Amino acid sequence: MKCYEKGDSLPDDYKRALIHLLSFQADSEYAGAQRVGENMQFAPRPEEAYRLAKKTMEEYGHAFYLWTLLEELGVDVKARLEELRDNPDNPDPKKVNIINGFRRGFWKDQFQCWEDVVMMSCATTPAAVIFLGQYQNCSYLPWARVSERIAREEVGHMGFGLWGVKRCIEFGGEKARDRLQRRVPKFMAMGMGMYGRPSLSGDSQSQNFDRYYEMGLKIMRPEEAQAQYLELLRTRLKDSGLEWVDGVEPDYDMRMGYAMDDAELESRMVV
Repeated sequence: MKCYEKGDSLPDDYKRALIHLLSFQADSEYAGAQRVGENMQFAPRPEEAYRLAKKTMEEYGHAFYLWTLLEELGVDVKARLEELRDNPDNPDPKKVNIINGFRRGFWKDQFQCWEDVVMMSCATTPAAVIFLGQYQNCSYLPWARVSERIAREEVGHMGFGLWGVKRCIEFGGEKARDRLQRRVPKFMAMGMGMYGRPSLSGDSQSQNFDRYYEMGLKIMRPEEAQAQYLELLRTRLKDSGLEWVDGVEPDYDMRMGYAMDDAELESRMVV
């Protein structure tokens, strides 16, 4: 795998793929921070509000770190910030590239109470730990270094979820545990769908994924990442006092796929 450092001359196809993946993560981190901040309305106690505010700040930080890399690659990140800031309800997909799950229309239907908030971090964030952790070994070394910090903070967000679940049970007893348990399938489905559909031979997603994989920009195949997530999730649920749920299907609707041809990529990226 050939690696590149800041300032290196990048092959055109590599640079195009790098900008697509970086912008997808950066824009989604900012939109995710917006949504997490909106969940402050559900915080039941001051300590919960404080810890969620810290998580929100760190998510905005992730966007900042990644936008800094994109700016070095010639991308107008100020325009991306302005679109997300000024149009939080429905940012223009021609101007920013965010995961569907972080669009307000999708998000507000998923989050109705504090139990939803903590279960997101407990049951879905482990998927982000696996998914984002792979970039620590990617071929673009500035992204790899930034990803080390992001990965550490995502582990902390996963810890916030475990802490929050235990606090709910501490203050609410078995009724709270039941409310949390009913939410396991919803957030488990989100986590399972985070990686995209399996990279099946011959389909368009596989073809795009294979390009990223060969370039060293993707390190794990979706099915491999999902398997690691499910193994980690079993441990997190056990630690939180909740039970595993069989038969959950991945929710791919929250995800904006990588199955884009070169023309679509070019239309999204202005370098």
